[in-house]
Amino acid sequence: MAKNQYPGTTFEKTRNRWKAQVRVNGKTKSVGYFNTQPEAYAAVLAAKRDMAPAVEPEQLMVQSESETYRLEIQDSRRTTTVAQSNVLIEHPWAMTLLEARIFVLLLRGLRRDEADSKRIVIPLSDLVGDQPIGGRGYQYLHVAMDGLDAIRIDLPMPNRKKDYHKVPLVHSLKLDSGQGTISGYFSNDVIPYLTNLTENFTLGQVADLLSIKSPNTHKFYWIMQMWKFKSPHTVDVDTLRELTTGEAYPQFADYRKYVLKPSLEELNTLNFDISYTEKKKGRSVNSIEFHINYNGPSKLQPKQLQLQLGEATLPVPAPEPLQSTVPVPGVALDFRSRVAGRMRKFKLEDYQIERILSLTDAELQKLMKDTHQLLKEYEAGAKVFDNIAATAMSKINGMFPRLYPKPKASV
Repeated sequence: MAKNQYPGTTFEKTRNRWKAQVRVNGKTKSVGYFNTQPEAYAAVLAAKRDMAPAVEPEQLMVQSESETYRLEIQDSRRTTTVAQSNVLIEHPWAMTLLEARIFVLLLRGLRRDEADSKRIVIPLSDLVGDQPIGGRGYQYLHVAMDGLDAIRIDLPMPNRKKDYHKVPLVHSLKLDSGQGTISGYFSNDVIPYLTNLTENFTLGQVADLLSIKSPNTHKFYWIMQMWKFKSPHTVDVDTLRELTTGEAYPQFADYRKYVLKPSLEELNTLNFDISYTEKKKGRSVNSIEFHINYNGPSKLQPKQLQLQLGEATLPVPAPEPLQSTVPVPGVALDFRSRVAGRMRKFKLEDYQIERILSLTDAELQKLMKDTHQLLKEYEAGAKVFDNIAATAMSKINGMFPRLYPKPKASV
């Protein structure tokens, strides 16, 4: 077919005239109708000249923003290590696997001795690879960003019994599907514990951290890196549990089986060589002595997080479902670990958490939404709860009565 020598013109049979049109910012705009094709084409050229001054600055702005994103991403990828103060490691917060990886990539965008917070840009490809994300994948990312946005940190104060300083970890998180990026800022109050590091801080390898498959292993990674310089290091069981899972797994046998052993086994695939000895007081294990060697960053390639087919580890044993459900792999399991983390904040017992995790994904989404205000009131001390566990369970039972059905009255 011969090339149209008058681009932007078409013949309208219904009007028996030539139509002139131009494209502006991806949209087609009509210029008018003319008796001849050359007249229509002249109108197209005139419209392009008239609109050039208005279009060009916008195009330049888009190009400038894209170039800024590219330079920021290129700059952050040069960093192979990340760091944080031991103060933050010793005052941990609950994160899912996806949240932990976003946190690492945000850390990668910081520079040593930066005093002020700046926007950090993460390419989604660094998080999930080249796989298509899809609508459900974006939902998982939204949940993870909500989780990061909700994290608040207790910073050290001179008088821990009287003084109080709790700050958000991050703010202004943005997911831009068009640019294929996540961006955000660390809180200004947290920045000194991430950049102005002169002593008592710990380095982590980005490649190692992005290869980890369990949120519990992420916590153990930072702790083992912090303790490796004073190996062998002995810690009491209660302190170790507080640093990693909070009040979960009160029985050490469960903690060993579901947290300690799998986390250390995974770390030992990353050029760690960690062993431990359990020390008893009477019949109970009350402390653990760790022997920690680290031979530098592993040669494993970072494993991209597969939003549909990835791997994640639940922090509690999988419950028997109350009804037949099809579990969603990957981040769906990671989301369930976030649900379990919130339930532990409400001081629920493991058996209660297991039963709650038998709910469907849609029901768990509703649970997280409807208990968000309760969590805020509890953590902020806005209301006094005589028994937060009982209050939480009362609310949950009201939402999902099938969890604990009332016994049928005897006839």
